[in-house]
Amino acid sequence: MTISIPDLLDNGQAILTLSSDPSVEYSIERIKKSSCAVGCPADVKIKAYLGLIAAGKFKEALELVRQDNPLPGICGRVCTHPCESECNRVDIDEPVAICALKRFIADYELTLDPAERITSAVSADGDKVAVIGSGPAGLTTANDLARMGYKVTVFEKLPVAGGMLTSGIPSYRLPRDIILTEIDSIKALGVDIKLDSPIDQNHTLEDLKKEGFKAIFIATGAYQGKKLGIPGEDDFEGFLDSITFLMNVNIWEKDIPDPCKVIVIGGGNAAIDSARTALRLGCDVHIVYRRSRKEMPANLHEIEDAEKEGIKMHYLASPVKIIGEDDRVVGMECIKNKLGEPDSSGRRRPVPVEGSEFVIDVDLIIPAISQEPDLEWLPQEHGLEISRWNSFVINENTMATNQPGIFAGGDTVTGPQTVIQAIAAGHMAARSMDQYLRGEDLTGIVSEE
Repeated sequence: MTISIPDLLDNGQAILTLSSDPSVEYSIERIKKSSCAVGCPADVKIKAYLGLIAAGKFKEALELVRQDNPLPGICGRVCTHPCESECNRVDIDEPVAICALKRFIADYELTLDPAERITSAVSADGDKVAVIGSGPAGLTTANDLARMGYKVTVFEKLPVAGGMLTSGIPSYRLPRDIILTEIDSIKALGVDIKLDSPIDQNHTLEDLKKEGFKAIFIATGAYQGKKLGIPGEDDFEGFLDSITFLMNVNIWEKDIPDPCKVIVIGGGNAAIDSARTALRLGCDVHIVYRRSRKEMPANLHEIEDAEKEGIKMHYLASPVKIIGEDDRVVGMECIKNKLGEPDSSGRRRPVPVEGSEFVIDVDLIIPAISQEPDLEWLPQEHGLEISRWNSFVINENTMATNQPGIFAGGDTVTGPQTVIQAIAAGHMAARSMDQYLRGEDLTGIVSEE
């Protein structure tokens, strides 16, 4: 006798068949790719794992998620959940809480005895491969290649693993024990993560090849903050880009002199994270954003929380000049905007309103207007093709650079994007590296995304 669990997203379709005999294994049938799965860059089998959760099969649901997403506890907290935007349930009331359910099954594992937790030791009899950077793209690639049987070593220049997960996202949003748990599950596969081990001009890509690494994946992120480009920016002390600021707090545990008036410039998650972190350090915090609240790219609930916490929001305003005294910033002149026609991003362009200038007193200015890769670690004669945005140029279908055996992906190629997009890049890189190591021709391969 069998029982069918109805699909939670497409009316009436059964995605899971369970035997009434508990000794019989469950089976999953992919009837069709749901709209929510189409919205997920990592192609997680959403319908199937929701069905398992509905059946009370929490451990099995987590095992299934980890086939496509090695960081479920992390994504359950910080993912922008594009899957929910595509959920068919919205035609009835509201999307299924896919992200929260992923967090639930990841947190469920933490309640189990360590011996019951999911471990997947794999026999590593394949070639040696190197991954540079332990952010979500690097971790995903390492996870996938280890499951394929390769000997994977991850080189991380920081004293902790996780990349921007650890250095950029505050612990109140992403607890450090969650990151460590997810990384430990990858290390359990046999992945060796070497901390305080930068690949630079003293230990180069060529050195890795000489050490027997047959393929290399570069996932060094985008840690270089962009400047504002306004008068006074280079004339006074009191500037700290958002990534440096967050890393100082999250990694190096540096403090800010108290009391401190802070202005954060930008409307993305890095801006909100910087502002809420500064607030927790006892600062009086302002956010200046050139468009309206509606156009702000940060997660809506993060914006709402920032407002509730008392951060002063200056919407439709842009910085125009830095004011300083005795070599330090003391104020920032801004101008009010109105919204004009949409620009290339699809958002309405901010247009300055003549005569609307105003000044905000400040001790520390934190620009959070985007980042780009920092490639200073490369030797002068590296031979890799670099774009005008200071990122690696790759074949978009294979993640391969112009140098044989060297692949790149994540923020170091695209600039700052989301965790789930980095995971998707890691999957693609691992597939291509496997094909390369097996001697297959990568020419003409088309991405599965």
